[in-house]
Amino acid sequence: MSHNICGYISFLNEILILLLNYVGAKIIKLKFKDDPIFIGRESNVTVVLGRDASLTCKVENLESYKVAWLRVDTQTILTIGHHVITKNHRVGVSRRDQSWSLLIRDVRPTDGGRYMCQINTEPMITQTHHLHVSVPPDIVDSDSSGEVIVWEGDNVTLHCAASGTPQPTIIWRREDSAPFNVGRETVTKWSGAWLNMTTVTRDMNGALLCIATNGVPPSVSKRILLHVLCKPTARFTQKMLGVYVGETMQLKCRIEANPPPTVYWTHIDLNKLYNGSKYQMSLKSQGYKHTAVLRVRNMSRDDIGSYYCYVENSMGSARDDITVYTLATTTPISTELTTALEDVTTTPLQTYAELEVKEHDPDLQFPDEDRIVVVLSQHQMQSLDFSPSS
Repeated sequence: MSHNICGYISFLNEILILLLNYVGAKIIKLKFKDDPIFIGRESNVTVVLGRDASLTCKVENLESYKVAWLRVDTQTILTIGHHVITKNHRVGVSRRDQSWSLLIRDVRPTDGGRYMCQINTEPMITQTHHLHVSVPPDIVDSDSSGEVIVWEGDNVTLHCAASGTPQPTIIWRREDSAPFNVGRETVTKWSGAWLNMTTVTRDMNGALLCIATNGVPPSVSKRILLHVLCKPTARFTQKMLGVYVGETMQLKCRIEANPPPTVYWTHIDLNKLYNGSKYQMSLKSQGYKHTAVLRVRNMSRDDIGSYYCYVENSMGSARDDITVYTLATTTPISTELTTALEDVTTTPLQTYAELEVKEHDPDLQFPDEDRIVVVLSQHQMQSLDFSPSS
């Protein structure tokens, strides 16, 4: 009986010694060693799409505890200590002194979100970091306007859709930077995904640019062609033109038309002219503006008169005309007239124009040589003596 009591007392002593040792260890630990703590605050990290991201937490007094990184939204464990747990090959981990960094290479939009740095203390302590992925702007072609055709005088609405993070802003402008009408305003640029232009004129024919930007380079743009259909107009910059006999004449007809027009030329009796050795015709176009050129070689008196520039397209037709006359230079005059002129203070005689506008008259005959014409003022006429010569 006494033997059992002694054994029981010995067992109690051993338990007491273990408890004292455990309490002593805890006291020593509290006295000489602190639990791990985070240094610094939670962070917000912004990275451009395709670049590498690094999220870092700093830990003091880590000792034998472990640092783990988790993705909050999916509760996925990414790393524990120096080991990568996830199968995502773009994820890595590194340690430098007290800093533990989660590395994400070639960042994608889906990588954005909250990441937790966790230490396996009891209770567990955590720190959350936010990763924001910036995405450069991109034009969404399927939701944006393409090539547009509109009648002159009508209204037109264009749309430009863009994606990106942050959401891009849209600015419209003409490719040639010229002003345009939006409602009652005349502007050189316009902000917004929609562009509503009123009473479109032919000079709006051309390209507009919708430019998307969100602060993440590069900005992007889409070129939208606007075709304004308009009736033709034809115009010569002058109504009369003087040319020298024997030289080559060139006429230019200024045309506005869309769709591009058909152009032909006629002379006097509306006979159509054709390309050949005598006539050469060409047409140069830039947008809705065109220049029709007629060259007539070796001008003669038969070539003077009116020339017509005819223009037509599916919207209508137009024409304009120009009158061509011959130029002549003065030739030597008689000695008596020369002497008389020397006594008169005049400006030098200049080239003059013979306005011999040819009518369509088969009986009309022209002399073989140019007539000599001298143009004098009234004072000069009074100073001359035109007495009959013997």
